[in-house]
Amino acid sequence: MAPGWLERLAPGPLRRLRILLGCLLALLLAGCGDHEGRDEAVATLSGQGEGFAQAVPGMEIGLPRDLGPHRRFRLEWWYLTANLRTDDDQPVGVQWTLFRLGLRPGPNADRAPGWRRDEVWLAHAALSRPDDHRFASRSARGGAGQAGARAQPFHAWLDDWEMAQQPDGRWRLAVRADDFAYRLDLQPVLPVVLHGDNGFSAKSADGGGSMYFSYPSIAIDGSVEIDGRHQGVSGQGWFDREWSSQYLLPEQQGWDWLALHLDDGRHLMLFRIRGDDDYHTATLVEADGRYRVLADGDYQLTPTGHRDSRFGRVPVAWRLLMPQAGLDLDIAAWPGDYWNSGRLRYWEGPVTVGGSHAGEGYLEMTGYGE
Repeated sequence: MAPGWLERLAPGPLRRLRILLGCLLALLLAGCGDHEGRDEAVATLSGQGEGFAQAVPGMEIGLPRDLGPHRRFRLEWWYLTANLRTDDDQPVGVQWTLFRLGLRPGPNADRAPGWRRDEVWLAHAALSRPDDHRFASRSARGGAGQAGARAQPFHAWLDDWEMAQQPDGRWRLAVRADDFAYRLDLQPVLPVVLHGDNGFSAKSADGGGSMYFSYPSIAIDGSVEIDGRHQGVSGQGWFDREWSSQYLLPEQQGWDWLALHLDDGRHLMLFRIRGDDDYHTATLVEADGRYRVLADGDYQLTPTGHRDSRFGRVPVAWRLLMPQAGLDLDIAAWPGDYWNSGRLRYWEGPVTVGGSHAGEGYLEMTGYGE
């Protein structure tokens, strides 16, 4: 677990940038050319920066506009997880994420020239197989064209890692790291899902949260390269889009997040924020794209098995009871260790689903171990 203010950043799915800010701090300090700039960077990351917008109920999500950046907010990300199979029917998991951290609020944040622009970008890429997890990351200061995002045509990139809309409307994801690469074509199958209150996703019973939407079902095909060997792949993915400036409550310690694809065509996102009183919420998506938001009393998510990993003991098996949806699921992480091991660590790995329904998906966990 990261210490101090780093633990206060909002989770699940405001989970993502909280675990990255230590890396970003070093980048920010390197990119600031004077003491005043350094002081402002430290103030922003330690929670003292003012003027950023807050996500609140009643805000509206609109597309394609909200595929682009939100510079009035401090934190945002574009996040894909994918469950794939190779041409010889071997399972492969893929994660790709682009993060943006604002140093000062917009709307003028995008007008400063070159390295003076008031934002930092970070990209994470991972490729997973049973007992084999590979991870790489990159970072950039905004303003010089090295990293960024735009809404139409959709394009999110850092260096040559990019997710870009093609002339036929599909998105193409291209990543090359030292020991793996992938080139994937993505086609949303179902329309966008707005989590929480019409897109406002609360992170505690006392309020505070993010704007959060997903493409819950994306058809994927393409290729992966592992240790120089190319293989065709196909499967399905989940794409998250989220932005906020919000922080965790002091008593909240971390989160467990799941995105699942069930064999009856339904899809499910749920997260548990661990604290004095755990906070739960979920979104169940029907095969035809209709969806409904579920609260704490609508289901039970219980850890049923743990694993000793290189960064501590973590829950890797779960039981999910959701009676009103006819679900009694056993969820299990793949064998192996799926920590994304940057300076600040988080678990991001594939899961299989059994019980009343078969399926697959992804599990993310923070706040475990040292």
